[in-house]
Amino acid sequence: MRKVTQSAPALIFAPALIFGLGCNKSAQDASPVVANVGGQKLTQKEFEDVVRSFYPDKAAADALLHSDKMRGERNQMLKAIAEQKAILELARLEGLDQDPKVRIAVDSALANAYGSAILEKRSAQPSPTETELRKLYDEVVARQKAAGVTQDPPPFETVKSTLAQMWAQSPEQQQLQKQNNDRLKTEFFKELKEKVPVTYAEDYQPSQVGGN
Repeated sequence: MRKVTQSAPALIFAPALIFGLGCNKSAQDASPVVANVGGQKLTQKEFEDVVRSFYPDKAAADALLHSDKMRGERNQMLKAIAEQKAILELARLEGLDQDPKVRIAVDSALANAYGSAILEKRSAQPSPTETELRKLYDEVVARQKAAGVTQDPPPFETVKSTLAQMWAQSPEQQQLQKQNNDRLKTEFFKELKEKVPVTYAEDYQPSQVGGN
């Protein structure tokens, strides 16, 4: 059942987030209602909190939330959240929240969502230095010239964010990130054993796999 992975922000919403949406609604939340799901109001503040949790980069989150050019993407994201809340409400109405089989599946999804969140919280994403970005910029410009591109390259400052993405996706950085993720997972399960020890009845001792 072990399936703790690390994932980047995307339009795939973690069960832990959606299940908790609205549970901690502040009495001070007087923001406009952006959707009504079976009588449950989803406010603009709640929606913005979800967006910002999946887009840690403030500029990207602001663009999705406020740019007219991204209105379609924003509305699709809201639709996805509303539909998931609707599914949860329908399941409740049909009593599935009390179904043992469903509860097991929910607990499993929550455990993986929480595990991924813990790993992401503890993972320090490396950032390229100005020197590394400049070197990458020069390499890209040199490759373009070698390929016969005569158009002047864009100024370095205007493409720094794109260069940072290229740097992070390089084979070297991907390998380092994989090693870091493997280390974090090992430390995670070690800490889990120490902070939340589990014991088993004699006839139910699990076999040791991979030292875990």
